[in-house]
Amino acid sequence: RFPDGGFTIEGTSIKTIGGDEWLFTDGVSRHQPFVSFITTPTKSSALIIRGKLVESSTAQTGGFWNTIDSGLRITAPQSSTLAPAAARAGEIFPWFIHNALVHYLSPRGLEQYSGGGWGTRDVCQGPVELLLALGRFEPVRDLLVRVFSQQNPDGDWPQWFMFFERERNIRPGDSHGDIVYWPLLALAQYLSATGDASVLDEETRYFEADEATGEMATIREHVERALDLIRRRVIEGTVLAAYGHGDWNDSLQPAKPDMRERLCSSWTVTLNYQTFVALAAAFRQIGIKDRAAELETMAVGILDGFQRLLVVDGVVAGLAYFHEGGKTDYLLHPSDSVTGLSYSLLPMIHAIINDMFTPEQAETHLALIREHLLGPDGARLFDRPMVYQGGIQTNFQRAESASYFGREIGIMYMHAHLRYCEALARFGDAQGFFQALSQLNPIAIQEIVPSGGPRQANCYYSSSDAAFRDRYEAFDDYAKVNSGEVTLEGGWRVYSSGAGIGTRLIIQCFLGLRVESASLVIDPVIPVQLHGLTATLRLAGHSVTVVYEISANGCGPVSIDLNGAPLDFTRETNSYRLGGVSIPMDSFTQQLTGTADVLTIRIE
Repeated sequence: RFPDGGFTIEGTSIKTIGGDEWLFTDGVSRHQPFVSFITTPTKSSALIIRGKLVESSTAQTGGFWNTIDSGLRITAPQSSTLAPAAARAGEIFPWFIHNALVHYLSPRGLEQYSGGGWGTRDVCQGPVELLLALGRFEPVRDLLVRVFSQQNPDGDWPQWFMFFERERNIRPGDSHGDIVYWPLLALAQYLSATGDASVLDEETRYFEADEATGEMATIREHVERALDLIRRRVIEGTVLAAYGHGDWNDSLQPAKPDMRERLCSSWTVTLNYQTFVALAAAFRQIGIKDRAAELETMAVGILDGFQRLLVVDGVVAGLAYFHEGGKTDYLLHPSDSVTGLSYSLLPMIHAIINDMFTPEQAETHLALIREHLLGPDGARLFDRPMVYQGGIQTNFQRAESASYFGREIGIMYMHAHLRYCEALARFGDAQGFFQALSQLNPIAIQEIVPSGGPRQANCYYSSSDAAFRDRYEAFDDYAKVNSGEVTLEGGWRVYSSGAGIGTRLIIQCFLGLRVESASLVIDPVIPVQLHGLTATLRLAGHSVTVVYEISANGCGPVSIDLNGAPLDFTRETNSYRLGGVSIPMDSFTQQLTGTADVLTIRIE
């Protein structure tokens, strides 16, 4: 890979350096990958290995770190008991950006230093949400073109792909049923934020092992091929997406082939709905109105199917198995007699995020989450762990075979908790949202999670793992997690799309500042105890101090002033509460002075 590269080795007390020949009595190399050392007589020795793979590296400057966080500084009223947690949100903000950039720029986090690639769903979430939150639109376009160039000729994407060109043919042959939606959703988010319709005319090839033979097509044609695949991948007699090889929760990969065609993930259905609604809104914004109308019609049908077929006795099922002949088994639901699990977090929170519930349904499901799915460290995937029987697979591969109680198996996967935060913000539960936002911050974690173990304070953790000795103990004694009797340790560090999502939660949901090409959208969710909170950051290229005046609800801005002058706005829709507001970017920038600008947001 690096024909001109190498390593330099130096150290103390080292006399000679050789290969593997010294490991054999005849002194003949077997061409094994070993480096050997002979030292002088000594009680200790030390060495330094330096990589010299490329000629030089890009110089780093202090300016990058000083600008990475848009200059964000959060100041909370010191009289508030929530002030320390609010300050910590500002402290972790640049580190979450740093972690997200590790994931985006070199797809190997601290826990996967020896290998890894861009997960299709990962790169379409963390990096995209990070860059859009920071108003960095050009890199998003570049990312999208790269992702669409990895699309298979059948319209699907691989589960993951290698970022570096020299490894381009290292990729899996299949993917989970949700993967096809993520590039489309990321594209829709980019189009809505920028209005850049020209990206649809960008040409790139479908992936082939021999790059030169790949069919060339526009991004618009890539989109249509994916949409055609989605149209065909439904459960017979419904418009609901078939499960395929699994959904976002990797622990639930099906163990039986027929489950791929007859099983439905309610969460994947919410993602299908979200993708169609987002893509329709983006197409309508850039003038592709006929296609937008078609997508809107399809979304209405999906929502109807979701409500009729997947919400049972008032509770959304995590999975539904549609037998031939009309019988349906509901799994991860109070009526489930197969898995032993009664509640599944993902479809509940994503139905709220995407306005698929009525306000009454949303309130009911949030109450179920509080009662059955919240632990000391946040929202959990299920109400209890899945039973483990020595690795024997009956229904789900990893959930029934993985021996380590952590990540999805440990059921406190931080990515899902992030989306729980987003659901609370969408619903308008300012108190619950701020508590959940604080739980994902590793700084002084024991002040928020008393049973949390010590954690590196400047990085994102992809899970919070209860320190059971094995899965048997975890299943038998799971109640001890909620009682605080079991230490909760940080899981994998840095490597995850979650850090980028966490960045967006702080800037767009907590502070409520969303920068788009043509508008500034304001929709903060802040508890009333933080009345008087201020945030200083760069908006539209200028340093602006944002002052929050908060009344009882903590969400729903009612007036916006810039330097004492009111700004006109249009109200955004929200099914559960008073929505945010959109201000034309021109009217915002025209009133900026460049000196001590103050934006005052009054929240209902």
